[in-house]
Amino acid sequence: MGSDEAARRSGAGRHPQRRSYTSTLRDERAADTRTRIVEAARELFATRGFDGTTIAVIAKRAGVATPTVYAVFSNKAAIVSELLSRLESEADAERWWSRIEDEADPFRKLDLYASFHRHLFSNGRDVWAAAVRAAGDATVVELQGQGARNAKHWLVPIVAALAEAGALEPGLTQEQAVDRAWLMSAMELYFRAVTGLGWSDDDYEQWLMRVLRTEVTGAGR
Repeated sequence: MGSDEAARRSGAGRHPQRRSYTSTLRDERAADTRTRIVEAARELFATRGFDGTTIAVIAKRAGVATPTVYAVFSNKAAIVSELLSRLESEADAERWWSRIEDEADPFRKLDLYASFHRHLFSNGRDVWAAAVRAAGDATVVELQGQGARNAKHWLVPIVAALAEAGALEPGLTQEQAVDRAWLMSAMELYFRAVTGLGWSDDDYEQWLMRVLRTEVTGAGR
């Protein structure tokens, strides 16, 4: 084998490594851009509100071109959806979900759901407060809709466990129980408690635990 042929063969295997490195670097830059856009949006939603925050304003704050934002997120609602996922991550949603699944006592499952909502709302208070102030904004409607779907996703197996234990309020269907629990854990009630009434987060959490048990199981009636 000639030296040129040997060199070509020995070097052939290195090209995929260079492509892999380039691809990894590109992915890291894309992830960084995505994070900058979401963080910029969060700051702007909190300070300027949802109505006053446009894609162009988000792009300027994130230090990217407006078309870049549209390339990463098709619209403001998509940014809001990503932001909600990150807020749940900040609240350690996966750990809370695991705790609820692993809990054998169905009443404690309901208590843990209340605790998770306290952490979710308090950790993302800046964004949730802006959402409450702009309840009619289309992106806020999307945020509330996704939040409602997520909450019911959590509640269905909790209520099922209570039903299996014969712990639901007599005459209450599982669907009705989920609806009651979802209503009582609405974001607006959190802000009425901590902002309107001056409750602490602990006060809200304890209240939510009590009211969920009452409305779902009939305890304390």
